[in-house]
Order: sequence, then C-alpha cells, then structure tokens
Amino acid sequence: MEHEVSAIYNWLYPWFDHTFGTGFITDQAVMAWFLVLLSLVIFPVFSRRFSLYEPGAAQQMLEFGVGSINTMCDAFIGEHARKYAKVLGPMAFFIVTANLLAFFPGFQPPTADLNTTAALGLTAFLIYNFVGIRAQGFTYVKQFTGDIPAMMPLMLPIEILSHLSRPTSLAIRLFGNIFAEHTIAGVFFILIPIGLPVVFGPLGVFVSFMQTFVFIMLSMIYIAGALEHGH
Repeated sequence: MEHEVSAIYNWLYPWFDHTFGTGFITDQAVMAWFLVLLSLVIFPVFSRRFSLYEPGAAQQMLEFGVGSINTMCDAFIGEHARKYAKVLGPMAFFIVTANLLAFFPGFQPPTADLNTTAALGLTAFLIYNFVGIRAQGFTYVKQFTGDIPAMMPLMLPIEILSHLSRPTSLAIRLFGNIFAEHTIAGVFFILIPIGLPVVFGPLGVFVSFMQTFVFIMLSMIYIAGALEHGH
C-alpha cells in the first residue's frame, strides 16, 4: 500500500535523501523530523512570551502538561523524580503531537510507523538502564542476576528476555493503536464522509492522549524499577 504523500514530504524529501543517501524515506520519518525541527524553532520563540501574571491559553496548556508530567513522576518514581521530567516531558510532547498529526489533511502521524515507535522504545530502554547504572553502579547487575548466586544461571536469561521485551512492547503497542485508529478512521471517512468525523474525531484524540499516557507511565515504572536495589 503506497503512502499518502504530503506537500511537506515533497518539499523535504529531496533534502533528506541527498543528506542521508538512503534512496527511500517514508513520509512518517519526514514528519518526525519536521516535528523536531519545528519544536526547536517554536519553543525558544514561544518562551519569550511567557507571563507570570497574564498567561495566555497556550501557556496554560503547556503548564498543565508540565504539571501532569511532574505529578506522574512523583507518583510512579517517587523522591527526586522531577529531574526525569526534563527527559520524559519532551518525549511525551513528541508522542502526543505525532499522534495528533493524523487530524491534519496531508500529514501522516509518525507514530503510525514502526520505525518511529521502535526508536522511542529503544530510547526509553536506554534511559532507564542508564539511570539504574548511574544510581547503583555495579550493583545494578543484581537486577538481572538476583541476590542468590546459585539462581543466577536461571535468573539471568529470564531477566534479559524480560528487559528486552520492554522496548518491543512499548513500540508495538504505540504503533498498533495509532496505525489501527488512523487506518480505520481513514476507511470510514471514505465510506461515510458526512457526520462520521464527529464520532471518530474525539475518539482519535482520546486514543492519542491515552497512548501517550501509557507509554510515559510505563517508562516511569521502568525507571522506578531501575532505581530500586536488586531483590
């Protein structure tokens, strides 16, 4: 099935293809880079308009998002968790905006591509292992071997498979839900273009935010587990 090609994809594709020399880049990959570049431009400009006493609607929405991430960090990670919001917050913003791109004509949601969600899952995997190693040092190995040396031959392969399944499940869950919602909505919009968007629109927004919440929540749980000492 050929991908729907957007105007931005046609505009950015020659530059990406010339720069990376892949010969084939999906429109979802271009959209992902478009979101990253757009964020790097918009946020520095937008931050200059912040007001302490008269915040605008956009600033209030951003503050609500930041407050939600901080609250989740406190609930799932615990003490000194706010510092991880600096990583998880931008990740959550990217995921939710990537999901919501499906509602703009000519745009493909990057999270409907398994390559994008696999990269996000791998990022979460590297983050929580880095946090665990940094917090516990060599004792982080006990996450995989357990405290009883005699049980290590049994525990080690089980724990390795368990940890490797985490980025895989994160990637497949996000991809499957967004791809399915985007595909099914597109089919029904073609069959019944009048009235049906009123139903699928709010449902798609709910799915976009819910899948972002699940991805970030599981990432926080993995970080909390990495910070705990081996049992």
